[in-house]
Amino acid sequence: MNTSIHYQVETKYWRRDVPYVHDEFQDATPTFADLAETNTIFKNGPPLMAREAAFNHYFSILDVLYEGLGKEHTTDAQARIDLQRYFDSGNAIELGGKGATFKSSPDNNKGIEIYMVIENVSDKTTEKILIHGIRYLDYLDRFDAGIQESLEGLIKEFNHYKQNGSALHKNVEDLNLEANGGEKVSIIKTPFNWGQLILDYKGLNLFEVW
Repeated sequence: MNTSIHYQVETKYWRRDVPYVHDEFQDATPTFADLAETNTIFKNGPPLMAREAAFNHYFSILDVLYEGLGKEHTTDAQARIDLQRYFDSGNAIELGGKGATFKSSPDNNKGIEIYMVIENVSDKTTEKILIHGIRYLDYLDRFDAGIQESLEGLIKEFNHYKQNGSALHKNVEDLNLEANGGEKVSIIKTPFNWGQLILDYKGLNLFEVW
């Protein structure tokens, strides 16, 4: 195998409420001290153990953030709503016209994400593949494109392990995406219920460009 695999968890979110930069009566702006930003790498031991450690670290971060909210972490879907408190500074500007509105926001890079990182020893290149994450959302009532990217990443991850002859044993989950614009695929199991999510989005093309 000419590649090595490790996992990393990246975070970037607001520690506290920050000033509203569009207020003409004050000139305060957010600072680096208002931000929390980390990049934690897991590469010791077999890749699947590093993967498990990355997911455990991800959940430990969510536990801390939920403690700050004074709420209990329930589901991934609810976390995508609750944690906007840490991602959304309130400084977005809504643009566009009737039926085609969108936001220009300084918070598009905020979130908590798990990546599979493939390092090619031969040509010294690196590929980062998102396999799970919660990000800033412009609109809570619109489809979260991060779900689509994570699903595509999980499929790539599984295919990489398979192509390199890695033994996955009981760590495989089969998904039927035919009702979501895809086909029958396999992924490496995660702590999340992808089978239910696919049912929730039945009829929606998860492979369309959003």
